[in-house]
Amino acid sequence: MIKYSLSVVLLITFITNSHSQQTPPEWDFGGSYLVAISDADMLPSAYENGELGPIYGKDELSVVPLNVKPNNYQKFSINVSNSVAGPPSVVDVTPDGRYAFVIETFTARPGKTRKETFADLKLGNILTIIDLNLPEQPKILDTIQIPERPLSISVNRNGTLLAISYHPSGGGKQTPISLHRISDGKITNTYFPKIPNWPLKDELTDVLWHPKENIISLINNTNATVQFAEVIDNKKELQLAQWGNIVSVGKFPFIGRFTKDGKHFLTNNLFWGSDVSGTWTEAPKGTIVNISLNHFQKNGKPIHALTSQVLVGASPEGFAVSPDGKYVVAVNMERSWLPYEDERQSWFSSISLIKRNPRTGAMKHLNTVPYYAILPEMAVFDSSSKYLAVVSSDQYDHSFSGGALDFFKIVRDPLDIERETIVQTRYSVPLQHGAHDLILID
Repeated sequence: MIKYSLSVVLLITFITNSHSQQTPPEWDFGGSYLVAISDADMLPSAYENGELGPIYGKDELSVVPLNVKPNNYQKFSINVSNSVAGPPSVVDVTPDGRYAFVIETFTARPGKTRKETFADLKLGNILTIIDLNLPEQPKILDTIQIPERPLSISVNRNGTLLAISYHPSGGGKQTPISLHRISDGKITNTYFPKIPNWPLKDELTDVLWHPKENIISLINNTNATVQFAEVIDNKKELQLAQWGNIVSVGKFPFIGRFTKDGKHFLTNNLFWGSDVSGTWTEAPKGTIVNISLNHFQKNGKPIHALTSQVLVGASPEGFAVSPDGKYVVAVNMERSWLPYEDERQSWFSSISLIKRNPRTGAMKHLNTVPYYAILPEMAVFDSSSKYLAVVSSDQYDHSFSGGALDFFKIVRDPLDIERETIVQTRYSVPLQHGAHDLILID
């Protein structure tokens, strides 16, 4: 009897030790580092009640190197003025990862008390250039004055040109866009080209360079359209020529993304507006739409076609397309940003996973999973298209306060070929309060 009990104990001990020593799945998040932007000047709930809330410190740009084990991910930060009040398109990095460019949409809060309101914020007019040659030691190279209230910024495929869009309440009164020549982290020339068929009163929410051609996308938030322009460089100046037709996409498009092969362009519809209670507070679920570029030609000119759309969660401000073109994720703010006492507070945000045909652009919504975070605005896939990084502004979990960079993984059920979803891992990096934009450097 004693001998049998001892054998059982040894067997249980062996099984327990084998299980505890089992190697976890290998983590191979592809990329060199992530660059995140945080606005420390306001609570998310300021969008509803105007109250900026407590002082959280200063705005930051954070660099998170990926060449270490995920438990050792950490940020290396520098103070850079920026604002969450606008599209999550305020930072971009040259393709070689050397220089980052950050626009200031609104200035930092002027005072030192929690009584300040959103109305106390002034229109920003600063472009900051950061040297990332040593990611663990980012440093500011220059700050340059630009027109007021810039909305989005984008660097072209070879890192020689920069595009910035402006809100019509600021610099957009005169020009909705500026183009800049850049060299070794310096602005060498600035141009304000006319956009063909663009009413100055309309809001150019987002401008983005094509990954292969000298073409930019232009999202007209006012008329809910997307148009494209070829950048003509005659060495003396930069001009814009319309490239193809203007595409109607829905209601309140916000940002855009080209697929890596440059054959498709995607945008999001938030369905915000004056006909919505609270403008955005009670907006219905949003959509992601796919535009096939140069889908066919008419009279020798390209015709772009709206080929697919899917329903996602409410207020999907940010979204990402995987490098292989097979997936799209939408980051849905839901109503997570409302004051806690507001009965409409959703107590969750969410992330929608979409399967996509890389050739046709056809999309299928797979699922939308809850995300226990406040005001997430941007996500990026890793270079392998298997993982996802997401930034959020604040946390429901008050064990720590501030923004976060959370990591997710796409998983498949081996016994159910129809079942794919995203799961949140335990890997996370605390960021400054108000994290709202994110870039991956391969």
